[in-house]
Amino acid sequence: MAVRVRLGSRVFHIPTEGIVFALSLLASLVVLYFGVRAFYGTPHMYTVVLVAVLTFIVPVGAYFYIHYRRVLQMERAFPQFLRDLADAQRAGMTLPQAVVSVAKVNYGPLSDEVRRLANQISWGVPFEDALSRFAQRTGSKMIRASVRLILEAYRAGGDIASILYTVAEDSRKVHSLREERKTKFAGFVATMYAVFLIYLALVAILLNTLIPELPSLPSISGGGIFGVSATPTPQRIEEGELRAILFHLTIIEAIFSGIIAGIAGEGSALAGIRHALIMVFLALFAFQLFIPLPDPVDRLARVIAKAPPNVSTSIYVGRFFVERNITVADVNAAITAYVKGLGFPIFGGARRVDFVQGTCAPCESGDVYVRPDGIFVRRPSYITLTVQPAGGVFHVFVGG
Repeated sequence: MAVRVRLGSRVFHIPTEGIVFALSLLASLVVLYFGVRAFYGTPHMYTVVLVAVLTFIVPVGAYFYIHYRRVLQMERAFPQFLRDLADAQRAGMTLPQAVVSVAKVNYGPLSDEVRRLANQISWGVPFEDALSRFAQRTGSKMIRASVRLILEAYRAGGDIASILYTVAEDSRKVHSLREERKTKFAGFVATMYAVFLIYLALVAILLNTLIPELPSLPSISGGGIFGVSATPTPQRIEEGELRAILFHLTIIEAIFSGIIAGIAGEGSALAGIRHALIMVFLALFAFQLFIPLPDPVDRLARVIAKAPPNVSTSIYVGRFFVERNITVADVNAAITAYVKGLGFPIFGGARRVDFVQGTCAPCESGDVYVRPDGIFVRRPSYITLTVQPAGGVFHVFVGG
């Protein structure tokens, strides 16, 4: 399928898929450009990149999926078209006359191609050429194979009507087998969705319950031979980084699960585009609603509430991207809510909290201002928070 574009005396035939591809790419680049300008250097860049990719993939995928569904509808109507041709041919018409006769029948998406075939025959296009072009335009392998068989029988002569009936029956059986396969594997497709939703639930539980209780997540890295050191050096994996890793894994899981569901259910990767897009949007919804970015106030409340009053060891809370002010009142309210949610006091007693500026690049540049009663954000920035208990007072050192 192509779009005709006239420039002066010249006429260009541009494929529709080329236009969809170009417009989708342009829209994706526009989204990426403005997204980078607005969110560069923030955790939201992951979402910006994903939205830009989806802006390209969704229209292109939707176009090919719609084309795939249209071909399936043509294949579903093709057996009836052949039976009508056979009936008309047995009534005494030639095959070209039969095509012109049945062109008024409604065959769904196939009707446009049948009418175009009848028009070409009426204009004097050789029947074999017109029928071959008809098969190519449908984009269906099954219809092309059936038309080749019909043309061979037409050239050889004989009882064309019987061959048309036979080809129609074979086409009907192929479609019936596809529908039977789709029905049998519907449970498998539902299982793929259930497994993906369970995976999302596990990620949400992991990032909302287990991970926040850990002040830092140690990993092992080192040099030496083949990148392995005899004395590995522990490094921290920040909670935000872990969330980003799980987000990427979830998107990969959504794409491949959707494609596998399409292949299993309908025998085509194109059919999996719909499932993949649904799962990707489910992942985006889940991460935005149920798996937010780590909250520095909540993490401070957890660390301070669990720390014994007489402890003197510094506790690293994590690295956070702060977009709003954090006050002592906010932290104390979060501590109260956290302890109340557990149902019993932890190490009892009130907590006195104050903020102290450490080696902090955003503070020195004026993007973040630290006072004992809070952290005041003039420009969203990354900061690190470390708690140092001292005689019942919890000093929160701000770095970054």
